[in-house]
Formats: sequence, C-alpha cells, structure tokens
Amino acid sequence: MKNATTSPAPSRLRHLLPLFAGQKRAFALGFALLALTNASAAAIPYVMKLATEELMLRKVPHTLILALVVLAIVNAFFRIRSRTLIFGIGRDVEFALRSRYHAKLLSLDAPFLDQEKTGELASRAAADVGAVRMFVGPGFLQISNALMAYAATMPVMLGLDPLLTLLALAPIPLVLGVSRLLTRRMYRLSRVVADRFGALSGFIQESIAGIAAIHAHARETDWNRRFAAETEELSRAALRHARLQSLFGPMVVLGGAIGGFIILAHGGREVAAGRLTMGDFVAFSGYLAMLIWPTVGFGWILTVMQRGLAALDRISGVLDAHPFLDPAVAAAPAAEKRWTGAITLDHLSFAFRPDTPVLHDLSLEIPAGSLTGLAGRIGSGKSALLQVLARLHPAPAGTIRIDGRDLNTLPEAELRRELAMVPQESFLFSSTLLQNLLLDRPDPSHFRAREAIRLADLEEEVQRFPQGLETLIGERGITLSGGQRQRAALARALVGNPSILLLDDVFSHVDARTEARILENLRAASRHRTVVMVCHRVAALQRADRIHLLDQGRIVASGTHDTLLETSPLYRDLHNTMSRAEALEALAR
Repeated sequence: MKNATTSPAPSRLRHLLPLFAGQKRAFALGFALLALTNASAAAIPYVMKLATEELMLRKVPHTLILALVVLAIVNAFFRIRSRTLIFGIGRDVEFALRSRYHAKLLSLDAPFLDQEKTGELASRAAADVGAVRMFVGPGFLQISNALMAYAATMPVMLGLDPLLTLLALAPIPLVLGVSRLLTRRMYRLSRVVADRFGALSGFIQESIAGIAAIHAHARETDWNRRFAAETEELSRAALRHARLQSLFGPMVVLGGAIGGFIILAHGGREVAAGRLTMGDFVAFSGYLAMLIWPTVGFGWILTVMQRGLAALDRISGVLDAHPFLDPAVAAAPAAEKRWTGAITLDHLSFAFRPDTPVLHDLSLEIPAGSLTGLAGRIGSGKSALLQVLARLHPAPAGTIRIDGRDLNTLPEAELRRELAMVPQESFLFSSTLLQNLLLDRPDPSHFRAREAIRLADLEEEVQRFPQGLETLIGERGITLSGGQRQRAALARALVGNPSILLLDDVFSHVDARTEARILENLRAASRHRTVVMVCHRVAALQRADRIHLLDQGRIVASGTHDTLLETSPLYRDLHNTMSRAEALEALAR
C-alpha cells in the first residue's frame, strides 16, 4: 500500500511516446510528403536560374514557365497533404492524452485528489493538453520542415558558390547560440504561466461553486479584489514570457537581413566581376529566401516546444501519481459469491496527515445483517471511520476484514459492487434523475431504479416531477431540495443492491418521520444487508442493533440505546442534546 504521490522528476516523454505507436504510418507518410514539399520547393529557384539565363539571351522560356507552374501546383499539393496529416496526428495524440489523463484521474483516490484543486486539474486537461498538441503537431512539423529545407538547399547553394553560402549563413550560428541561452528561461517562464493559469482556473471554479455563500455574506467586492490579484499574477507572468518570446523573431530576422545584405554586396560584386552568373545570383537569392521563413519560425518553434514541455511536466504530475491500492489487486476479477457483510476492525488506527491522528486503536465486530449506529460529538472520527471502511482512504493492512478477508486485498469491482457509501454531501450530476441513479450501469433497469426510489421514500415526490424519473435535475441537483438530494443519493446506492451500506448522516435534511420510514424500508427490504450509519437523531439510533460511541477517535462505549443511556454519561448528554434539537425542529414545523 502506497499513498498517492507524484514522481519527483517525471520523464517528459515517457507518457507521450507510447501514444505515437499507432501513428507510425501516418508519420512516415506525412514526413515523406514534407520531404517532397521541400524537394519541389528547392527545384523552383533552380528553374528560375535557368529561366533567367534564357532571358539574358533574349529568349522567352515557355517550357520553364510551364515547369514553374507545375512545380507550384505540386508543391501546394504536397504542402497541404503533409500538414493535414501531421496536424491530424497532433489531434489524435491530444485526444489519446486527454483520455488517458481523464482515466488516470478516475483511478486516483482521495489522498491525491484532496491535495489538488478541481480548477487546476481541469486546466491541465484543457490548456496543458492543448499545448502538448501544439508541440506534437505544428511544433514537430516546423522543426522537420526547417531541417529538410536546409538539407534541400544547402548542397545546391554550396555548389553554386561555397564562399557566398558560408558568408550568407554566418549569422545563423550566432542566432542559434543566443536562442539556446534563452530557451532555459523560456521553459521556466512557460511553467510559471501554466501554473498561474491553473491557479486562476481553480479560483474561478471555487468562486462559481461558492457563489451562494459569496452573495449571502456580501463579499463580492473582496472576491473581485482577489480575482484581480490572481489575474495580475498571471498577467505579469505572461508579459515576462511575451517579452522574452519577442526577442526571438527580431533576432532571427536580423540574422536573415544580414545574410541578405551579404548576398547583395558580395554576390553583386561577383556578378559584376563575371565570376557568378545572373542566373546563379537569382537562384542563390531564392534559396536564401526559402531558408528565411523556417529560420524566422525557429523562435516560434522554441516557444511552442518549451510551453509544450512545461505542460507535459504538469500533466505527468498526474499521470505519475499512484493510488494507494496496488493496481494489480484493484483490477483483479471480482468473486461471484455475494458477501454476508460481517465487518471486523482489529486495532485500526488512521490519520489523514501523519501528525494528526483521527482514529486510535479501534477494535470491534459488526455482525452480518445488523444495523449499527455510530454516535459521538462532532470531530470524534465517525465520518473518518466510514471513509476508511469504504476504502476511500488507506487503512493499515489487516486492520479491517470483511467476511474474514483483508479490505486491502479485495478487487475494486467486487468492493464497489458489494459496498456502497452515501456521504454527508452527495454529488448529483447535471442530467436526468434516472441517469443519476443508474450512472451508466451496463444493465440499467427502470424497475430497480423505481424500487430504490421507493425505499428512499422519494416515490411520491418523483411522481409529481414534470417528467418523473426523466426530469433534468440541474447541476449538482440544484432543482432538488436538500432532503431530495440526500434521498436521491441514497436511492443511487440502493440500485446496486449492496451487501454493506454505509450512511454518513444522510438524514440531516429530512424530518424524523421520513427518516423512520426510510429505515423501516431498509430493514424490511433486506434482512441480510449490513448497515452502518452515522446519525444525530434519537429515533434512528434507537433502531440500531448496537451503537458504538466515539470520542476523540476512540470507542469509549458500545451497546444498545437503553444500555448506553444507563451506563454512559457522554451518551446521555448527546441524547439530551439530540432530543432538544428534535423538539425545536418539531416546533419549527
């Protein structure tokens, strides 16, 4: 068992290269077409040389003009096809990387996800994956095109005039040297921009999710001020990045201008002296022009590469994370036999953080088919215990057994089939009520959904909905009341007919009568289901076969409701507090 963590130095390309496995033929064809693009482009200046020489002889080069037209058409065809293929590969890799990223997120568990902001993770899935696509598609294409352009033109230029070639390209090594010095800083700034964009995305996501609280406390001005501060941080980082990026273009253009000046000065003198023909001069100028755009684009290529590598590092932070459960164990096939639902805790201790223990040396037996209550003050560890029982957080090996089997050895599919947990704040998706209940199960059944709705005491209200189970309930179930959302979440858990049901204060938004009906339905529907519930109502706890009283992460008393009233001062105090709260609730109605 390992806590979810990220690799300290994730390999940049380890997650990217496997995505090209199915793209080899497309890559080969794309680069072949790119080579033909540069070959046909390199032929044009040479034909221009021949046409110029015929014009110098006062001849009209009809054949050569036709050849130029054909070469232009062929070059355009190869250029379009090569770019379409390579850009398409970038899109395919983007889709595969985003799918892999999403699948990885779904495989990770609370220890990792609790440390990350939702908006930050969404930013990596959108902006960072898009930056990797630019690196894979346009970035690779421009690099390859520049190398091929030099490979196609340099031999011809050297054949025309070696000295002029060396003089014209003399500024290029200087440009490359300065660029190399700038790329390291470009990477750091690209990473800062991506991090600041992720932070801003996280802030916006939290603002939208908490907008009701912002309005309720009239904190709009403060939130706008915080947003402005986040935006200013991003703006400053982006401006530093833009200023550095702006150096590349002028620097490369300056190198090209110097090369052009050299051609004009030295080449013109060579033509005047008769050592270089006018046709050679025209061809040489054309070849240098072919190199200008790939060289000018070099600065953009470096920017795209550094931004893509920075984005890939951020994505790798998620792809390199490990769930606390061994993936081989999680993916093992589920046993066909249903659980009886007996739970054993053997000296269980747990902490969300190493320096803050939450549960201390818990040992207890929860019989199969029983209704067990967990009681205690706020912060006593009740919810933490349910989360550990549901394997949302790691428990030490051997400290939790279900039907005699270590919780950590159970396949994920089997665990989620046999055990369901309904948390305090249940999440509902922006879809129909039926889709929220079934969650795309492979064997959807309206009957099972309706039976679950009945058990959760939501049947009459669903019948009054405009489209019944097909009613859209809005983002996070916004169109439902708090009690309806809780009961919908309970019904969703019941659709799978689990052997063990964990309820974490899921009746806080329903009245005592509704709670009593739901508990009665659960007991009547399955006498063999084990139910462990956290509840803050006297009537619910009275129905429990056994109650375990927690205080500061320890079990301080266990027994029936009546027994605890007689023997536990803490339970009596909780009972009196709960009774007063229920009386006030009844008066409020």
